[in-house]
Amino acid sequence: MKRIRLFISQVLRLAAWVVSSAAAAIAVISILDHVGVFPPESVFFVADFISPLWLLLFFIAASVLALLGGSKLFWIPASLGMLFFLLFGDISFAALAPMLTRQDVASKQTIRVVTLNVEYYADGVDKVMDAIDRLDVDVTLLGEHVLSPAQSELMRNRLNGRTLIAGHPNSTAILSRLPVVWWREVELPSHEASLSGGNDPDEIVKRPHRSFIHAVVRSDSQDVHVISVRFIAGRPKDHSFSENLRWGRFMFREQLKESEFFAHYLSGLKGPVIFGGDLNACPSSRTVSRIRRLATDAYLENNFFGDMTFRTEFPTMRIDYLFCMNGVRSVAASRPQIVVSDHFPVLGAFALQSPGWSDSTLTIPAPDEGLTMTDESREPVTSVYPGAR
Repeated sequence: MKRIRLFISQVLRLAAWVVSSAAAAIAVISILDHVGVFPPESVFFVADFISPLWLLLFFIAASVLALLGGSKLFWIPASLGMLFFLLFGDISFAALAPMLTRQDVASKQTIRVVTLNVEYYADGVDKVMDAIDRLDVDVTLLGEHVLSPAQSELMRNRLNGRTLIAGHPNSTAILSRLPVVWWREVELPSHEASLSGGNDPDEIVKRPHRSFIHAVVRSDSQDVHVISVRFIAGRPKDHSFSENLRWGRFMFREQLKESEFFAHYLSGLKGPVIFGGDLNACPSSRTVSRIRRLATDAYLENNFFGDMTFRTEFPTMRIDYLFCMNGVRSVAASRPQIVVSDHFPVLGAFALQSPGWSDSTLTIPAPDEGLTMTDESREPVTSVYPGAR
C-alpha cells in the first residue's frame, strides 16, 4: 500500500512538472510573440492571442497536482502564473484611483453608450430592442447587424425617433437617439467571412471588404465621433485540426491588418471620440494592445478585472470593448446581465469636456486623403439606413 501511495505521489509530481513546464513555455513564447520576435511565417506567430487567464488556470492546476503529490514546492507554479497574469492579464489599477470625482462628473456633459453583438438577431429584433430600451442609452454600437426585409420593417417600427445607420451585409451599425449630423462607412483591408458557415482563406479574399461605421452625433452643443467596429472572426471550412490551424492563423493575421488600419484611422481624428465593438481578440493580443495604446479601455478604467463578454456555459473571454480618446473620460462601465445573443453587452458612461476644450473643427480622415468637416459643411442625417439585405 505504501508503494502504491508513493507511486501515485510520483505520478502527480511528474504531471505537475509537465503541466507547469508546458504553461511556462507557452507563456515565454507568448511574451516573445507579443514583442514581435516571430515572423509571420513562424509556427509561433500570433501566440500572444492565448489568454493569460487560460495560462493562469494551467499554473494553478499544476500547483494542485503538486500539492496532492506531497511536494513542498507546490506554491511555485501558482506564483509564476499569478506573476504572469499580473504583468499581462486583463486587470487594471485605474479603478482604484478614479480620474474624476462625483463633482467633476456632475459638471460635465455625459453620454451613455452600449456595444452589443446581436448575432444577426437570432433571438429576434423585438428581444434585442427591448433590451436596448431597458438600458436607456444615447448610442448603441451594433455588431453582426444583419436584417431580412421583414426584420428591417420591424426594426423601423421600433426606432421610436432614433436613427439607425448601417452599411453593407454583415457590417456594424449605430443606433442613436442623439442627432446624427454626419456618417460614413469605411472599408477595412480584410474581406467578409461567413457568420454561420465555414470559411476558406483562399476564397475569402474574393469577397467584398469588411467595414465599420463612423458617425458624428451631437450631444447638446457638442459633436462627438462614434464608431462601431467588429474585427474578423468565423469558422474554418471543416473541423479538421489542419483547417482549424490554417483558419486561425489567417484570421489573426487579418485582425492585425485591421487593427493597424483602424489605429491609423483613429489617429487622424480630431475632437472627442467614443468607439467600440466585438474585436474578437483577447486584451493581451497585439490586435487589442495596438488600440489600447491610443485610447482608454472604458471597462478597465472603472473595474479591476475585465469581465467576460463572450457568452458560453463557462465564459473565459473578453472580446467586446468600449474605448474613448481625445479628452473623453470614462466615468462608469459595466457588463449588464442581458441575454439577447452569444455576447453580453458592455455599457459605458462618458464625460465630455466643455465645448470649447479644443478647436471646434472635427477632423475626419478619408482612406486616401484627409477631410475636414466644419459645422457649416455637415448635413443632418434624416434617413434610416437599416442595412437590410
